Amino acid sequence: MLLMFYLLFTGPQGSEGCSLENHGQRTVITAYTGESVLLPCYCTDTNSTPETFTWEKENGNSRTTITLSAEYKDRVQLFNSHSPGNLSLLISNLTEEDGGVYKCDAGGSGHTFISLTVKGCALDDSEISIRARLGESVLLPCYCSELRAKPKRFTWKIIKSSSEMILIDIHQERDRVQLFNSHSPGNLSLLISHLTEEDGGWYSCEADGSGPKDINLTIEGAVVKSPSTESPQQNSDSSVNYIYICAAVGASLLLMVLGGVFYWRYRVAVCESLL
Repeated sequence: MLLMFYLLFTGPQGSEGCSLENHGQRTVITAYTGESVLLPCYCTDTNSTPETFTWEKENGNSRTTITLSAEYKDRVQLFNSHSPGNLSLLISNLTEEDGGVYKCDAGGSGHTFISLTVKGCALDDSEISIRARLGESVLLPCYCSELRAKPKRFTWKIIKSSSEMILIDIHQERDRVQLFNSHSPGNLSLLISHLTEEDGGWYSCEADGSGPKDINLTIEGAVVKSPSTESPQQNSDSSVNYIYICAAVGASLLLMVLGGVFYWRYRVAVCESLL
């Protein structure tokens, strides 16, 4: 639904008229979803007051003005609280539907046009594959082509099968899962810490009906530990094995010594018998 509104101001009778700045001209403005924008319209003498003025928004080939509804009263307001000659319009929390051509008409004092373009969030829908190790952290990238654009809504899901998708509740999983968009509203990337084998699979990022952005996450096995990081049980097993080896070597040496003694006595007995 396009934003349509009608704003009427009636100044005091007998006040001097307003000569509108940039009369008949068009101003081009680009903004992004979620931001605020000021549509400028003001008298050359900011202390002067037009008898009446209206703001209109074009609707295709026609221009329609309607009373400002409750749906938009929290987002749209005049910017003339300190200057009666400032007729500018402030629109907050922009949506793509707010884009279009606006006309500020001050009656016989003139009119001006503002062409507003509102850029929304569009995702790169190419599939990517990421590998990460068990216990580590991984960043699943998902961001709008316009990083300043804030989507109305977006979701992260885990794809279990062609018919089953599980919605990721960021608040419930906040100890391990968090968004990576603290400095850019268009960055919807997901950071997962302390990876488990269950974290592997396909993930889907969707924003305002754009996308989805699908990511295949593969969890590799645990990192091989160095000898210095062996557990106490492993160290104990190594010590037992060392003792067994030493005992076996000692027994072999003892057998060799006893064999030598018996052989020497045998040779002595043979020599005595010959004498």
